[in-house]
Amino acid sequence: MTEESVNSQPNNDDDEHSASAIFVELMRQAAAKASAKPAPSAIDEGDAADNAPSPAGGHPAAEGEPSLAPRSEAHQIRRVRPRLVLRRPHPSSMASGFLGTIFVVVVSTALVATLLMFFVNPEFLNPAVVQGLQLERDEIIAGIEAPRPTPVQTPQWLRRIGIISGHHGRGQNLDYDPGAVCYDEYRRVVLTEESINHAVATRVVNNLEALNFTVDMLDEFDPRLVDYRADALVSIHANSCIDYGEIVTGYIVSKSDARPDTGNDVFLRECIALNYAANIPLERSYNETEDMINNHAWRKIHPLTPGVILEMGFMLADKEILTTQHDLLAHAITMGILCYIENTGYSAGLAQSSSRSADYLVPLLATPTPIFGR
Repeated sequence: MTEESVNSQPNNDDDEHSASAIFVELMRQAAAKASAKPAPSAIDEGDAADNAPSPAGGHPAAEGEPSLAPRSEAHQIRRVRPRLVLRRPHPSSMASGFLGTIFVVVVSTALVATLLMFFVNPEFLNPAVVQGLQLERDEIIAGIEAPRPTPVQTPQWLRRIGIISGHHGRGQNLDYDPGAVCYDEYRRVVLTEESINHAVATRVVNNLEALNFTVDMLDEFDPRLVDYRADALVSIHANSCIDYGEIVTGYIVSKSDARPDTGNDVFLRECIALNYAANIPLERSYNETEDMINNHAWRKIHPLTPGVILEMGFMLADKEILTTQHDLLAHAITMGILCYIENTGYSAGLAQSSSRSADYLVPLLATPTPIFGR
């Protein structure tokens, strides 16, 4: 190859350098035009650009050339558009959601029922379904007009009864008090009131518990008597063994003298007296003593607890019955308590006759007695 042919080939390297220089120059001119435009802010960016130091020697940049100096604070200020912020909805509670669901269901059910009632022909319904609905309606109406008695009896354990075994247990001074005492000719004790009372009271408690009542066996000075609450309280005693020179016999039933002459106390007294006389061959006596009408138990029990004291008989003239007929005595007292418990709510006016209900006698009373709840 000759030297002329070599020299005649185009110089590609020069052409490539020329293109690069042109591209750089174009980019520099575009940057100069962009920097020459004013900023949208209120501050004149041109004045800030003139005061900016040059990158090399601290001289301002030449006109038409982009400055490499960091922009001033004025250039960094931009108008910020307020952004619309939506409040986050408060999460609803579970209760409000449940109530809302119930409301929607009820409204929907009422709406559907209304539509069915007005727009559905009854002939399209199954005749058996219609007949069944009519029977159910008739039974409901009949049940409202004539309610049926409940087959299950009210449980008796909801009723509380207190039985005081007279003179049983220790007294207030921790001394034994046997109550009335019978002596023989040598002044030896042959019979005590406490033994008779306890034998009968124990049997009464057993009878009532067999009927599923809640029964409390209480001593004469039982600490539980303070503010004692019960449906009925009966204190069982026997009368004295003193020889009065004549035959003194009979039973006595007494209530607190502080209680009214009409009310549950009187009704309980008359139930005990009537049923005791129907089972025990003794006459009723009305010789009430201070220990009966003002007994210490009446000052302790709750005012709404009806209570009576029963003197079953005199230990001298009525000794045979009091010592040999404990079961019969307990039965008579039990019937009197049942008379009161199962018929509470009647008057306590005195009556001359009685009516039989179940196995006990109920006094015929005139006016209603308020029922005192426990």
